[in-house]
Amino acid sequence: MLYSSKILNEKPLRFSRDGTFKILHLTDIHNVIPEMDKEIMPIECSRDMTKETINVENELIGRTNPDLIVFGGDNISGYREEYTEEYMKKAIDEILEPVRKKGIPLAIVFGNHDSELVNIKPYLERKNQIKIYSGLYSNFVSTENDEKMSGCANNSFPILASGSDDIKFNVYCVDSNDYPRDKKTKKRIPHTGYDNVHEDQIKWYEKRSDELKNMNGGKVVPSILFQHIPVRQEYDLVEESDENNFDMEDGGKFFKIRKDLMEEGEMFEFPSPPEKESGQFDSWVKKGDLKAAFFGHDHVNSFLYTKDGIKLYQTISAGYHSYGNDKHGGRLITINEDSSFTTETLTVKRITEEKFPW
Repeated sequence: MLYSSKILNEKPLRFSRDGTFKILHLTDIHNVIPEMDKEIMPIECSRDMTKETINVENELIGRTNPDLIVFGGDNISGYREEYTEEYMKKAIDEILEPVRKKGIPLAIVFGNHDSELVNIKPYLERKNQIKIYSGLYSNFVSTENDEKMSGCANNSFPILASGSDDIKFNVYCVDSNDYPRDKKTKKRIPHTGYDNVHEDQIKWYEKRSDELKNMNGGKVVPSILFQHIPVRQEYDLVEESDENNFDMEDGGKFFKIRKDLMEEGEMFEFPSPPEKESGQFDSWVKKGDLKAAFFGHDHVNSFLYTKDGIKLYQTISAGYHSYGNDKHGGRLITINEDSSFTTETLTVKRITEEKFPW
């Protein structure tokens, strides 16, 4: 069976003979070249941060042997003024090396920090970064976009059956963008929080969902989705409290965690969705194909919350060049050909003893 190039990547993904497909989610890698840190911290500290980060990648790739790896955004720390174009390429090449050694297909989404200083460093443009990934790694499956729309690396990756070319499952990768910006100068608009998924991206998702459904005899193709910044529905998990009975503080207010809604994992920091509701989640509910969405952004959160039948997962950070606790790692998602799936948080023990300024 042949499919439009808009539906199938040049390198289609396929369930293994045992009827499983494994995805390793590595998010918030935040890579920084140690040479950049010589004015900020002892360079040996930065080198050890890099060693720990790359060890997380190597360890989890070796432990899980995945069929696809998804970098979940904030893959590099593009808010650092020390970034030159050469450093950017080195930082990307460094986090690609553990993947390249195994030849595993790699997809990415971008985070709010990957190209944060694009207004003064144009080479941080997401489209430029996509070209660097593609040029450095032959099994990089993301593209600039499946069609013209906001953001970059908005892609759909169907997974074919183990014994035929029937589409059995689908993976969406969506750019949650970074910050509201002036269109001409690309400067951030002050006091507007994080940007969100735009209307044209939501329309693309709905169109792609319908295309897949039509190819599947009128039945929705079960799907999961990766993006960096979580949806606002995660706010359901916290409720205002007082200073005598609270789990966390945010913006001068006190909150309790709705542990009756949090099904597994932990919440160590207040959720950080965009300030405005985009309608993205309602779109997911309307189309009925999405079984789960996986987010990064909030480095130390690892919880699951199910809303209207859609599972919302947070994955802990993989990288040591930004804040976090001692639990660095990723998430393994094992999809079965019958469209069921399991997932687990994986952590990696440290290999250096340097004290990091977390």
